[in-house]
Amino acid sequence: MNLSEAIVIIGGCDKKGLLKLPFTECYHPKSGQWTTLSSMPGYTKSEFAATTLKNNIYISGGHINSSDVWMFSTQLNSWIKVAPLSKGRWRHKMAILNGEIYAIGGFDGVKRLSTVDRYNSFTNTWSPVTPMLEAVSSAAVVSCMNKLYVIGGAVEDYGNTDKVQCYDPEADAWTYKTPSPFSQRCINAVELDGLVYVVGGLLSTIFCYNPKTDVWSEVACLPGALESCGVTVCGGKMYILGGRDENGEGTENAFVFDPKTGIVAAEPPLQRCTSYHGCVTILHRT
Repeated sequence: MNLSEAIVIIGGCDKKGLLKLPFTECYHPKSGQWTTLSSMPGYTKSEFAATTLKNNIYISGGHINSSDVWMFSTQLNSWIKVAPLSKGRWRHKMAILNGEIYAIGGFDGVKRLSTVDRYNSFTNTWSPVTPMLEAVSSAAVVSCMNKLYVIGGAVEDYGNTDKVQCYDPEADAWTYKTPSPFSQRCINAVELDGLVYVVGGLLSTIFCYNPKTDVWSEVACLPGALESCGVTVCGGKMYILGGRDENGEGTENAFVFDPKTGIVAAEPPLQRCTSYHGCVTILHRT
């Protein structure tokens, strides 16, 4: 069986942001082909968190007070319910650090959350770690250089932050880093070659953060402003898929950013207009 990197788009909202989509679809950039995978369970979800561990996909939350966590087995092409979050979260993010899943921040319908839970897949249990310094929702979260970075996000209904919060698992402690050059929510981040790249928040710029130097820079421009887009790394490049434009409408546009050349190129469009979706990379049979 030949395996190659492929991008999975999970759920999300339609063009107007009204309908929740049940689709789980796999895109192979090399061939340009799409494969339909098993539909997402309980697809009345949006703004859930998604990540991959051991080539399986995990999603959590997805509406106010939802603590459900599902694992998509790539071998079985089926969704399996695993241990729930200790607290319902919405507009939070998940990231992998040292082989464990961290569920970070979010919103519980009343307030933003500073709490952080860590999942061990061997024991199928969640346990709390030290909370963030500041509660945020819809932030960008990424692991890089054995640390977690939480960038920006919403601190109140109409207020965002430019703060960068960094978690060191060895010290089980958070510190502030150099603030980002923007104060946005509905942003996403990926790690590529030891650097963090951030897009979204209705910005048309791709920003780069270097954890070694604690310095921010602008690296490329997108054709238009986007938020709540899918972002993942595949084949050593950053893919920016779907999202909402400045008119608040979902888009099917897809772009790929090559950090070696600094060029943003258009990709074939998604199957449909999609925003607030999960977007991850797995190894999938060709």
